[in-house]
Amino acid sequence: MKKTLSLLIFCLISSHAQVIDAVAIDVEGEAITTLEIQAVQQRLKMSKEAAVEMLIRDRLEKAAINNAGITIDDAQVEAKIDMIANSKNVSREQLKTLLQQKGLTWNSYIKRIKLDMKKERFFQKYILSTIDRPSDSELETYYNTHKSAFSSAPTQMSLIAYKSDSANLLKEAISNPMKPISEVTKENILASSNEMSPALLNLIQQTPTNSFTSPVNTGKGFIAYFVKSKGGGQSGFMAVKNAVLAQWMQEKRLQASKDFIEKLKSNAKIRVIRL
Repeated sequence: MKKTLSLLIFCLISSHAQVIDAVAIDVEGEAITTLEIQAVQQRLKMSKEAAVEMLIRDRLEKAAINNAGITIDDAQVEAKIDMIANSKNVSREQLKTLLQQKGLTWNSYIKRIKLDMKKERFFQKYILSTIDRPSDSELETYYNTHKSAFSSAPTQMSLIAYKSDSANLLKEAISNPMKPISEVTKENILASSNEMSPALLNLIQQTPTNSFTSPVNTGKGFIAYFVKSKGGGQSGFMAVKNAVLAQWMQEKRLQASKDFIEKLKSNAKIRVIRL
């Protein structure tokens, strides 16, 4: 009797576990399980519908990447990880420790970095390439309909660029700007927003006056900017042209990515088994 009861309980538990960890959706032969959906809901604090959409997109992206034959070799991944560690001013071992504290294994981190790099390469080749650079006339029209978004954009900046081959020495110079460090060079820069790259302009915009930007890994060294002043110079569209271009491109990228996923969904075999 006891053996029969124990077997019954075991069967009930096993049956329940199978329901919890069952396949919920099949996307082009790739399974999304109920546990995955629950995990995404809990980790990102989103609704089940949003979690399902995110996981379907993930499967569609992976399938598209595999079909396109996008590859990333181990050397490229290693270089990317070194760049990430340098940008955080930590060693590789310290990075491993930080990941462990967040509950991530080194192998899972490497796989995630590799997948992210594949996604970026795929995006650059198949999505970003479909976006034509706007003419000045198009940008000015965009600016005129979104003026409020650029009302506080700086037009001219006075900066001091701190450069070094060492992230630690640059950090030391930022901590004590008056201390001369031979391995850190300084250069006064006066530039309008129209002359800056969108990424640099965004960095300066987010940095208060009389403060340093966060260090940037240029691939050839490290650089940080001390923002002396912002404002003056040109006005209107020409003063914030790069900022307008950056926002325009961001919107187009998001829309192109969304359209691409919708196209994949319309052509994909997606079978909902249980939700």
